Amino acid sequence: MGVHLLLGNPHDAFCVSVRSALEARGYKTRIIANPLSHPSTFVWRLDNETSSSRVAFAEEPPVMDDHLSGVFVRTTGWINPAGWHPKDIGYVQAEAQAALLAWLWSLACPVVNRYPASIWYRPQAPLLSWQPLLRRCGLSAIETLVTNVEHEGNEFRRRLSMEGWAGAVYGPFSSDVRYFVIDDNEWAGLTAMQRSTPVCLTYPCEAAQLVCLVGEHVVWDGKAPPDMILLEPALRRFATMAGLDFVELALVSTTNGIRVLDVEPFPHVERFRDDARRQIVEGVSRLLTATVDYDHEAGASAYPRSLS
Repeated sequence: MGVHLLLGNPHDAFCVSVRSALEARGYKTRIIANPLSHPSTFVWRLDNETSSSRVAFAEEPPVMDDHLSGVFVRTTGWINPAGWHPKDIGYVQAEAQAALLAWLWSLACPVVNRYPASIWYRPQAPLLSWQPLLRRCGLSAIETLVTNVEHEGNEFRRRLSMEGWAGAVYGPFSSDVRYFVIDDNEWAGLTAMQRSTPVCLTYPCEAAQLVCLVGEHVVWDGKAPPDMILLEPALRRFATMAGLDFVELALVSTTNGIRVLDVEPFPHVERFRDDARRQIVEGVSRLLTATVDYDHEAGASAYPRSLS
């Protein structure tokens, strides 16, 4: 029997839950942060005709790529910076990431998620970068203003005030941190920032409804409103077109309808309730054990997205 490889932190509760679900069904598993770095040993040989690799974990016998039954990608790989010069660790990390991504695309077994490079190298892309794809799938992102013009920001503030909002939400492009800008001092700071760079402002909103796509299975965190449930076909289209078997979104109700507040290609499963987490664990384990139909000439694998 082959091995199911879970790429993640061995102490990650979600990885541990997926491993338990697989082992309860009789499958052999291994959790490892990065199979390409110490203490693992890794060899990959490839040419225009063939690709073969083997990986060994510590003192265990090596595993050939055709003995991998499935791979769950929970992390992009990590190199321990201890002992590295600060100028060198960035290069080493980039090399390891590039090799790991290429290797994942060479595998014939089910891989959840087999990320495209655009997501692999920028896992925290701003919502604006998802907006064209969301729109093509029938989903709408929350209204956003990006500007370095002071009076445009002030006009946005006035409009929010007329609609009963105390302020706006400012979100840096480089992180998922959000700040509620309310009083005059905070707006003055935002105006000062506009002299150097555009700022991104969005509407405040009520608590978001989390939803996770696992293959074609839609898992809501708790009971979702009926108008959000109607969006399930659009959510499935989005996951398919994004090339993600496992993705989290946050939806909010606004006066203009349901809007997408966030897209997370590396889902934070710990934010979901227990019942939803159990469904997500089961969904991932079923994707990993799906029957593989591998096209050797095309060099790609296809496996069922449906969990039914």
